[in-house]
Amino acid sequence: MDISKKKVDVNILKLTANIKESDYVSAVENALLDYRKKMTLPGFRAGKVPMSLVKKKYELAIRVEEINKLLSNSIQKYILDEKMSILGNPIPIENKIDFLNEIDYQFEFEIGLQPKINLSSAEKLKSDYWVIKPEKKEIDDHIFSLQKRYGSVQSFDKIEQGDMLSVVLQELESDNKPKADGIVSETSMLVDKIEDKKIRNKFFKLKKSDTIVVDLHKTFVNEADLLSMLKISKDKLNEINSDFSCTIKDVTRLTPAKINLELFKKVYPDKVIKNSKEFNTAVKTELSDRYLIESDRKFFNDSSQIFLDKIKIDFPEKFLKKWLKTNIKKEFTEEEFEREYQNYLKYLSWQLIENTICTENNIKVTDDKLKDFAKKNVLQQMKNYGAVNLGDKEIDGIVANILKNEKEAEKMMNEVILIELVAYFKSKMKVNKKSTTLNEFIKLANKQA
Repeated sequence: MDISKKKVDVNILKLTANIKESDYVSAVENALLDYRKKMTLPGFRAGKVPMSLVKKKYELAIRVEEINKLLSNSIQKYILDEKMSILGNPIPIENKIDFLNEIDYQFEFEIGLQPKINLSSAEKLKSDYWVIKPEKKEIDDHIFSLQKRYGSVQSFDKIEQGDMLSVVLQELESDNKPKADGIVSETSMLVDKIEDKKIRNKFFKLKKSDTIVVDLHKTFVNEADLLSMLKISKDKLNEINSDFSCTIKDVTRLTPAKINLELFKKVYPDKVIKNSKEFNTAVKTELSDRYLIESDRKFFNDSSQIFLDKIKIDFPEKFLKKWLKTNIKKEFTEEEFEREYQNYLKYLSWQLIENTICTENNIKVTDDKLKDFAKKNVLQQMKNYGAVNLGDKEIDGIVANILKNEKEAEKMMNEVILIELVAYFKSKMKVNKKSTTLNEFIKLANKQA
């Protein structure tokens, strides 16, 4: 079988495949023999049908099938042997083939080549890198959140905003006496969840062991909260039209930890912090480091857009449009198709640029890199929830379970690639560092989105 190529347009080739009878005759004969073994016909034993009858019934269909197999395999092999990087799949060029009367055939295909990407046109350009400087309020708010995280729950007599109340709810008769066989539930409730402002203010005047009579439907608007507190079904709840007594058994409140050496050690066990000033500095550094993730992400978005804008890519547009139209199942108007095509070009442009960056700079996501990234994520989450101390074996087990989830593994793989690409942009482009506040940064990021 002979295959030749010819350039017909920018990054578009025409492949011509000439197939002779000798290329396929053996495969056809073998297929006919297999059919004969299975074929049954009245008057003949299985496998004993004359070959002339088998050929009459099946030869043409088998020949077409075997030629298509040969053609597909040969074209794919030719593309691999010629080291062609193609877009989409080869598109057959319409040509009338007379399988019935001819034995040698010529087939033509159109293929689109991946354009060569020249990164140098964008690598030396300037890209802004926004460094977020934590402000005093952010530092103070974070310190207070740390105080609450490492605080303790204590019992109090009087009720204040944010308190958790342990209560006994009891269904009443119209005269406010306990209802025989009525609902009695020992439960807990957040005072802030009381929707009615007048009722909530009444609670603030109560103390431990006090009792108040309330209309629960008015006190709590959220039906799920009521069902949970009363431990009843929705149908039962709809039947309730009486008041309840609410007896305060306990008042508990999260008391923030004091800013002292004990808190410093809990928050930063690996650092020696002697006073509030050093603690503030450590918190500021932590926030700055945390913001770097967002700074890197914006820098990546800005830099990748510069590459998209500046790198000229010679797409085989005629081929791509033809290929897309043959593969899109949905019906589009020409205007709708053009919009879809432009979106596809943008996606494809970045894929080609990213692949070129990764190939030329040997950027690969290895198993070790993926595991290290997942481990850092796990350790950070543990720290966020209060510095849980686990051994390496337990952490490695958590990481292994996370990476078993294909979606999570893919998500983390994309994050690792992003980190590598950010490092590439920083090394190749002229990085223009600028300082900003978190609020201003959010505005910048929203404009970009």
